[in-house]
Amino acid sequence: PRMIHARLTQLKNIGADMVSAMGGLANTTAAPYWPNTAAIRAAQFTPELSIDEVLTATANRFAGDTHGPALAKAWELFEDAVTWQPVVPLFCGFGWCWQRTWDRPIVPDIEAIPAAERHYYERHGCFQHNHPGINDLGKDVLFDLIPRASADKMVPRFDRKLLPRIAKAEKYVAAVLAKCTDDAQATAVFGDLRDRLRAYRHWAITLRTVVAWCSGVYGYIESKSVALKKKYETFLQASIDQEIENATGFLDHFENSPTEFMVVSDAGETTFIYGKNLGQHVRQKIRLMKKYRHHKPCIDTNILWRPAEGQPWPEGFPTS
Repeated sequence: PRMIHARLTQLKNIGADMVSAMGGLANTTAAPYWPNTAAIRAAQFTPELSIDEVLTATANRFAGDTHGPALAKAWELFEDAVTWQPVVPLFCGFGWCWQRTWDRPIVPDIEAIPAAERHYYERHGCFQHNHPGINDLGKDVLFDLIPRASADKMVPRFDRKLLPRIAKAEKYVAAVLAKCTDDAQATAVFGDLRDRLRAYRHWAITLRTVVAWCSGVYGYIESKSVALKKKYETFLQASIDQEIENATGFLDHFENSPTEFMVVSDAGETTFIYGKNLGQHVRQKIRLMKKYRHHKPCIDTNILWRPAEGQPWPEGFPTS
């Protein structure tokens, strides 16, 4: 809420009076204790109030005067974590879904998984038959999304800056929940925030796994010595361990959380939204990660020149 309030204030200060953004305020009924709406409203209609005043009043309205200050503190801790999150191109936006990031198995050689076993996520992914995203998490069509140099920087930022801050926020919210059991409204508010923090942690760890894959697989392929290749293999296996544990936790949260923390479609999944069968897909992801995790890192860099199945290139056409 502080970041969005600051951005709207900056826009106002340069003379902007209309803005457009990807996303919106849809379904606030499912997110009843969301402070961003108050921040957006205040930036437009009560600019004389500081964001601290706005959030204090909003927290007290949600959780009461007794526990409101703790809620404002919890929001501050949550936002502090978010500000340290590395921005991973495409994956931090709509690409998360169209690259099937929740449910695709992240293994050193993605195409070691037979096409028939990948079909459950590829059929709705934004993948053509010769799309580099099929076997390379760092590329999308002709774009380099996550070069090795960027991946090498982002992994320690996840580990040292973001994930510890999420853990700190989760610990704080759990402590407050233990103290407000006699207050039904405050318990509801902090329970909701607990579940959203947990969902964000699962999302952040999978995002970290994508970046770690680029660091590890690119590092392995580009390394000349056996020792360096072994180092990157060890790093990748540790990341896979973390992701399997994380995916298992996410699956439990998706199927059992009392809070509706993410949007899924009743009508069915598409490239841009997951369906209610996401849990089945995550189980498949975990199974395939365990089964194919020990293949050597590999990327077919000639994928752009693959002909569609049953449609070979014309004779004499260059294929590289």
